[in-house]
This record gives sequence, C-alpha cells and structure tokens, in this order.
Amino acid sequence: MKIASRILATAVGLLTILLVNYSQPARAGWSVSVGKNGIGTVQVKVSNACGSTVIKTPYVQDPSATINQQSNTFVFATNALLPLCASLETYVQVRASSNYVTSIQSKTGPGDTNDSDEVLQFVIPRSACASGDVEVIPILITSTSVTFHYIAKLSDEGSAVLLRVVDSETGQQRYVVLLTGPSDNTANPCDGTFTVTGDPEKLNLLVDGNTSTLPFSIACPDDMVIGCGAAPPATYDPPAVATGVTGPFTVTYDPPPNLLVLGVTNIVTATARDTNGCTVKCQFKVYRQAISFDGFYAPIAGADATGGSCSAPLRTFRLGNVVPVKFTITCGDLPVTSGVPIIGITNCPSTRAFGYQGPFQLVNNEWHFNIDSTVIGTGANFAGNYTITATLPDGSQHSVVLQFKR
Repeated sequence: MKIASRILATAVGLLTILLVNYSQPARAGWSVSVGKNGIGTVQVKVSNACGSTVIKTPYVQDPSATINQQSNTFVFATNALLPLCASLETYVQVRASSNYVTSIQSKTGPGDTNDSDEVLQFVIPRSACASGDVEVIPILITSTSVTFHYIAKLSDEGSAVLLRVVDSETGQQRYVVLLTGPSDNTANPCDGTFTVTGDPEKLNLLVDGNTSTLPFSIACPDDMVIGCGAAPPATYDPPAVATGVTGPFTVTYDPPPNLLVLGVTNIVTATARDTNGCTVKCQFKVYRQAISFDGFYAPIAGADATGGSCSAPLRTFRLGNVVPVKFTITCGDLPVTSGVPIIGITNCPSTRAFGYQGPFQLVNNEWHFNIDSTVIGTGANFAGNYTITATLPDGSQHSVVLQFKR
C-alpha cells in the first residue's frame, strides 16, 4: 500500500525581549484603557518582518479597533489591513464599553517576528499557554467596589495578558493580574474573579497583551509503513522531535505503537510538553501490515467469523482425544516462521477459573498445537465449551469455540 508522505514542521522563534524572525508571519498586540463610563482608548498592533501596522482610537465612548477583521457582526470604529507579508491567520479585534466590559479576540499565525512590543508594558514570559481570547466583565458594581470576572481561553499559542485596575486620580494600581497560561499570578486558572474597593467612577481598567507562538516546536516523521510479521514496536522509528528553548521535552504518542490497529492507516498524534506544561502537536500516518491468517485447518476448519460462539460451538470433540490445532500464516505471500504464536484456552463463557497459554510448534511451515487431556482434563467436570485463541507474533488474535464432551 502506498501512503503519501507528509512532513509537518513548524519554524518557531525564541521569545526574548526582541523576537527572532524565522519566516514572515506576524504578531498581534493590544492595549485598552477604559473607565466605568465606557470612555477610553484602544490600540492594536500587528508586526512582522516587513513592518508594522498600529492603529489607536481617539479618547471616545466605547472605543474599538481591529486589524484583519474576522467578525462581521460588529462595526469597529477603527480598522486596518495586515502589514505586507503577514500571515493571513493573524488578526486582532478589541472592544471596550461602559461598566468596564472588555472583549479581545486575537490570533497570531505560525512563527515569531522582530517586535519591540511597544504596545506592551511588560515582557512576555518565555513560555505561556493562554490564547488571545480574553473577556473581562464586571459581575457586581456597588458605590464602593467593583467585582470583575475574567477569562482567557487556553490554547497552544503563547500569550500574555496584563490586567490592571488603576485609580484615575492618584494613578495608584489597585489590582494587577498577569495571565500567562495554565494559571495567573494569583495561582488560579485563567478564569477568576477579584474585587477592587474604591469609587467605581474613579477606577480605570487597563488591559495590555500580545499573542505569539510558543518558543518550541515539534516535527513529526514522514508517514510510515510497519511491515507484518514483527512484534508490536516499542517506539516509533524515526521519532517525532521537539526543539526549542524550554526543554527538556516529553514526547507522547496517541496511539502508542503497541496499540496500532492492524491493516488500516492509523493517524498518530505526537505531543511535546515543555518544562512549563505547555504543549504542541503534530500528526503523521502509520500503516501496520497484518499477518495473513486463513483459519485453522481440519479437523477444526474455521476461525473468527466462521468459528462459532459460546452458544453454538463450531465443532464437538470427546474429552481425552487429541485435537490438533493447525494453521499457516504469511507475510507478503511468504510463510512466517519467526516469532512464536501463542495458544490460549479459556472457558466459554467464563463461568469458572480456567485458562491455559502455551507456544505453538513449527512443523514444515505449519504451526501446531495438540489439545489433549493434559491441557483440559478428562473428568466429567471438564466437559463444556472452550474458546481457542491463537495470538500471532504481531499481536493479532484469531479464535474458535469448541465443545468437549465426556
């Protein structure tokens, strides 16, 4: 079977004060300042290797701005196009309104760029997991306090959001929370509430942030075919490789190689986790060839779909007689003579504890096992139905149900 080869790789820069550009994507940032009355400013910025687009609203009621607008359900007061050669996946759209309600949707296309972060008033951590979707909504406003609820959706994008409440008369910071991924600087998830005491008419909400890809990446191997006749592999070879500045990395696979489904194309997801708990993923395809099995030979003459059931066994034998279990297996029309199939014998149904396992023997390219009284027993209490299962070297199983009588 021919499987198209696919290489999944992502070029990812290093997050420092200045970001190193490996391609031509863009990076989104924003800054919001609004009071209870909904009057304030919004500034948004998208930068990349070709330049920057920065737009800022005047000091107005319900300020809003967008670059590369994604939603048509809202008319933004200020909007602009992406800078040249920016990733079309990049956008930022910010809205602020009365009672401090603030909504931000932002996404950065693959990669990083040189950016001095003029929009921001802090440096993004080297690894973060919060996405650019942020909502801030007060849930209780009294004459002496405001209780805010904030939420930042989590994703594999790196983002940082600095949320502050400031006294508009004194400039004193009344509350500060930095959202940087799985938790914020209060040790809560990026979803929480906080209460600020003071005159709501004299408090300003300020939100600064930017989004960028994580400072590490994972590259999956090409699609692969695992030949039949072998035992389930312990690892994928070649493996997926994670690189970046926040290692060491842990790479896991779903499904792992020992759980691949035989005879079909498996979609394998490789996940790399860095020291901060952030993850990136890639996918590749694996086809694992199954050993060909044509059923047990006479006197059984059947297996699987033709192998009977507990209520209707395929064949009946007398206890004490020898019942030969024989079959051949092939891989690409060649007999499989390496590895050792295993026979399993269990009650059918399992009404009492009985189980036997043992190896088949190779005789003239045929695999043989003789079921006799030494395996099941000759007493009347051993009469009944039994499931006979052959486990092949690749882990596949084939079964038949037999009845043994006195």
